[in-house]
Amino acid sequence: MATERLPGFERQVAISTEDEHRARLAGSDARYLLGRWPDGPAQGFALLEGLTDRHNGVKLRRIAVIEPGQGFGRPFTAALIDWTFAHTNAVRFWLDVFADNPRARHVYRSLGFREDGVLRQAYLRGDERVDRIMMSILRDEWRSE
Repeated sequence: MATERLPGFERQVAISTEDEHRARLAGSDARYLLGRWPDGPAQGFALLEGLTDRHNGVKLRRIAVIEPGQGFGRPFTAALIDWTFAHTNAVRFWLDVFADNPRARHVYRSLGFREDGVLRQAYLRGDERVDRIMMSILRDEWRSE
């Protein structure tokens, strides 16, 4: 919870309450994964949902790294894609990203994600409404990477 609450993160990462995190941890549909460099401390975390989805779509609900822009997010996201397709029956790995987060959108595209559409004004951030971009990568696309 501390990572998603770092200064400035509210513009990039959605925030969950402690009760929401505890409920996800208690269920079977979500998984939290920590990311770190080999032999180093945790650099961030990811929250995957939809592990029991009957349509085989796993969602990257959240990814947050302690020091954005330092080169950890891309390899961490690549590892999440690999983990998801290697350890689940997912056919589709998807996410949504704030439209005004070009750095994240660039990273996702560079890893093979495609933009599926826009959820207009779908998120209330403070007192403003922001668009969310739906993106996904399919198992067959991952195998060809």
